[in-house]
Amino acid sequence: MICPNCGRELPDTARVCPSCNAVQRAYRRKRAEADVETQTPRAHVARRVTPQTDAQHQREQTRAQNIGTVSTPNRVPTVDKTKKSGQGSRMPIGLEKQKAYEQVKVRHVRHAPDNLRRKIDASPENLNPPIYQRSHKRLLHVLLAVLMLLLFIGAAGGYMLINTENGQQMMAQWGWSIARTESYVTLGRELVDQGYYTRAIQTLQTAIDREPENIDALISMAQAYTELGRIDEAKAIYESLINDIAPSYPNSYRNLIKIYQDEGYNAEALALMKVAAEKTGTQEFDVMLREYTPTAPTLSKTAGRYSEEIDVTITIPEGETVYYSTDGTDPSESGLIYTAGTSLHVAEGKMTIKAIGFTENGTPSEQVSADYTVIIPTPAAPKANYASGKYKKAPKVSLRPGDETDKNASPIVAIYYTIDGRQATTESTLYNDDEPIQLPTGKSTLRAIAVAANGKISYEMNVTYDVEGNLKKMFTSDDVFKNLTLYKTGYTTFTKAWGTPTSYETLPEDEWYSPDMESYEAVYDWGTARFCVKKTGSTPVLYALDTTNAKMTGPRSTKVGMSSEEVLGKFRDLGQAALDKEGNRLLYNYNSANTQFGTYRSNGDGTFAIHYYDPVDDKATIFVELSYYLDASGNVERIVWQRYLAET
Repeated sequence: MICPNCGRELPDTARVCPSCNAVQRAYRRKRAEADVETQTPRAHVARRVTPQTDAQHQREQTRAQNIGTVSTPNRVPTVDKTKKSGQGSRMPIGLEKQKAYEQVKVRHVRHAPDNLRRKIDASPENLNPPIYQRSHKRLLHVLLAVLMLLLFIGAAGGYMLINTENGQQMMAQWGWSIARTESYVTLGRELVDQGYYTRAIQTLQTAIDREPENIDALISMAQAYTELGRIDEAKAIYESLINDIAPSYPNSYRNLIKIYQDEGYNAEALALMKVAAEKTGTQEFDVMLREYTPTAPTLSKTAGRYSEEIDVTITIPEGETVYYSTDGTDPSESGLIYTAGTSLHVAEGKMTIKAIGFTENGTPSEQVSADYTVIIPTPAAPKANYASGKYKKAPKVSLRPGDETDKNASPIVAIYYTIDGRQATTESTLYNDDEPIQLPTGKSTLRAIAVAANGKISYEMNVTYDVEGNLKKMFTSDDVFKNLTLYKTGYTTFTKAWGTPTSYETLPEDEWYSPDMESYEAVYDWGTARFCVKKTGSTPVLYALDTTNAKMTGPRSTKVGMSSEEVLGKFRDLGQAALDKEGNRLLYNYNSANTQFGTYRSNGDGTFAIHYYDPVDDKATIFVELSYYLDASGNVERIVWQRYLAET
C-alpha cells in the first residue's frame, strides 16, 4: 500500500509509515473489517453494507472521484490510467501520493452513510482530507515560530537600544525621550564636528533642558554658536560657565580667550588669561600669559621711603606706548602718555606711580606700580641764649639752630624772628649773627623759625620775656584829645575851643549809644563831633569825634598823616600779642578778661586800621574806642574816637 501522507510504498500490514510516522488508514480499515467479521453486525453497519446495484455503485464511485478532484489544492497533471504502479517506469512520487489519496477518499465516500454522502455532495470543503489538516497545522507552527522569532528579535533589539551606546545614539537621533541625556550630548558634539551646527544646537538644547548645568552640552552649544557667527550667545554661555557653573573648567577660558583675540579685544583676552591661571591652576595659561604679554615698562626708583624729594623716570619698551598716573588711578584710563626722559617729581608726602605699555594692536603689558613716601625731617626749632622769665635789665638775645649735632640733618641756612607777638614766617626779620636782638622794656614774646637747605621749615620757638621798668598803661579813656574828655566835655565848652560848627542836625537813635538819648551831630571842616542828651532835658555832652585834620592832635600825640609804625610805636610799651584766627595782628591783650586790647586788622578793601579798646565799667558794657584808619600806603588818613555801648 501507499502512505497517503508521504507516498512511500508500505507493506499491507504496516501500521505506521517509517518515513513520516503517519498512522495508516488502511490498517485501521482492515481492523474494522476484521472486527465486523468476528462480531454480530449492528443495524447501522448493516445499512452501510447494503447491497447496491452496479449502476448505483458506479455513480457513487464517480461522484466520490469528482469530489476528491475538486478538493485537491493543487491539481495533479493527467497521467495514463491504464499504466499501473509497478509496470514499466514508476510514476513520480507526487503522482503516487495523489493516486493513493484519491483511492482512500473513494473508499471513504463509498462506505459512508447516505446522509453523510449528501452532506459531502452539498459541501465538498467539509470533507477536510487529512493532508489538508496537516498543512494547516504546519502553517500554524510556522506562524508561531515566526512570531516567537519576532518577539525575540524585538526583545533583543530593545535591549540593544537601551543598554548599548549605539542604541542610545540611535534613539537620540530619532528624538526618543527614553534616550539618555549623555546620548544627546554625544550626538550634538558629533553634529558640531560634522558641521551641522543648527541640528547640533537643537539636539544639545534637549540635553540642556534636562540638565541646565551640563558642562559638555554648554561647551558644544557655544562652539556651534561661534561657528554660526552668533558670538554674543557664545560669550554668554562661556561667561555663565566661568562665573557660575564651572569656574575651574579650562575649556571655557580657552574658547572665550580665542573669541576675544579674534575680535581684537586683546586687553580682555589678557585679563581672562590671568583669571584662568588663577582659577584653574593650569600651567597652560601661565605659559600663554608669558607668550602673549608684552614687556612691561620699568621705573627708575624702587618703591619705598625717602628722606628727600626724588625724581622718577619710566623706561619705554620698544614698540609700545606707555600710559602713566601719579594719583593711584588706572593709567590706561587716565590718558596720560609718558614721554621718554620725563622726570616725575615726588615731593614730600606720598605718591603712587603706575605705568602700563600697549603694543600697536592694543595688547597691554603688565601694569607696574610703586608707592613712594618722602618724609623730609623737620629741623629742630631755633634756640635762644636766654630762657623765658623776668629780667631787671633788657638782655640781648642771640639765636642758633636747634640741633647742630645731627650730621644727617639738612643744614640750617636762615633764621627768621619777631618780637611783637606775630607769628614768625619767612617774611619776618632775618636774624643776623652779628646783631643780637635788643628786647624792649615790659613784656615781649620772641618767636623764631629756622629754614634748612632743603627748604624744610622748623618748628617755631616761642620765648616770653618780662623786663622790669616804669611802664605806662596801654590805651585808656584817659588818653584823650587835647582838652577833651568823652562824656564829660559839654557842647558849650567844645564850641569855645573848636568854634561854631558849619551845620548842626539831630540824628536818629544811635545804635552805638543808647536808645533813651537824643543825638546831635556838629559838622566842621576838619570832621564831625557828636553829642547826646537825655530826652528829659539836660546839657549835651561829647561822645564821639571823627577827624581828618592833621592839625588835631589825638591821644599820645598821634595825628592824621602818621605812618602805622609811628602810631604803633606810641602804644608798644608793653609788647604785642599773637595773630588772631582771622590773620589780623593783635597789638596787645592787657588783661585776662580780654577786654583791654589793640588790633591791627583789615578793612576788607585792601586797607587796614588800628583799633584800641578800653572798658569804662567793670562789666565791660561801655567801651572807649580809638581807631586809626590807614590809606593804601599805610598812613593815617582818619581818626575816630568814641564812647559806645557793647553789643549784647
